[in-house]
Amino acid sequence: MGNCISESKTPPIEKHKQALPVAVTKKPRAKRQKQSSKLDLMLETPKESMTKTSQDLTIPENAVYTSDCPECSATSSSPTTATPPDCPLASLSLDENETSESVSKVGMYHAENGKYSDALDCHRRALLLHKRESDGLQNEHTAKHYDNLGAVYHGSGAASRAASYYHKALAIRVNLHGEEHLSTATSYDKVGKAYSEQGDYDRALNFHHKAKHVKKKLLGRNHEDTAKSFWNIGDVHYRKGEYDDALLYFNKAKDVQDRVLEENHPDREITRKSIDDAMKGKLQSKK
Repeated sequence: MGNCISESKTPPIEKHKQALPVAVTKKPRAKRQKQSSKLDLMLETPKESMTKTSQDLTIPENAVYTSDCPECSATSSSPTTATPPDCPLASLSLDENETSESVSKVGMYHAENGKYSDALDCHRRALLLHKRESDGLQNEHTAKHYDNLGAVYHGSGAASRAASYYHKALAIRVNLHGEEHLSTATSYDKVGKAYSEQGDYDRALNFHHKAKHVKKKLLGRNHEDTAKSFWNIGDVHYRKGEYDDALLYFNKAKDVQDRVLEENHPDREITRKSIDDAMKGKLQSKK
């Protein structure tokens, strides 16, 4: 618990920096049995995207948030009344002076400095504190705590585990806001990035296209967030070695960014570098 106690002055937390595209080796994945879910009826992918797979979302239809443990209840198919002994939260104790917000900030600081074990401890503790502070768990704050846990696993290289937490956050946001909401679009992107890191590119494209569809509808095409979705889609195609498609979406991102961002904005430099890399990849593939 000591590593989660905030000092008198909270350490500065740098904003997340988007990584440049890197080659990813696709790893074989074990087949999972399909679980029916009301979320299977979520927003259909636009025609220009990949076909929606039957396993996009595996959140149990009757998942509940009524257990003593928010961590376990989010993945349980039936209500539970006690924290299972093997739950990662079972051994955590709470300090009366701690708040979920303060502990989350310390967790983010640890994650930024690569101390993932300490970060996980803090974010799990923050989740329990949030349960103590809140009347229920079906709210945006719970989704953010799941996002924080997912980000720690994502940063440590455990993309599959990250995806499971991002899915939990997505399920809450769909229930709260519906499919066509900017918060839901944020979750689509997080899930898509986690799948991309696993080499599950078709699923990644599916979720990034969903995010792009929502952003274009709510924000318009010429918005920097829509440009990020174009870039995300291009990045997945780049990782797949589909350089023409990658260039198509990188250039869409560039077109928007040239209109709405300042010349020295870091996103513009990332996109220019991405276009160069895709061009090089295309030339090398023809040799």
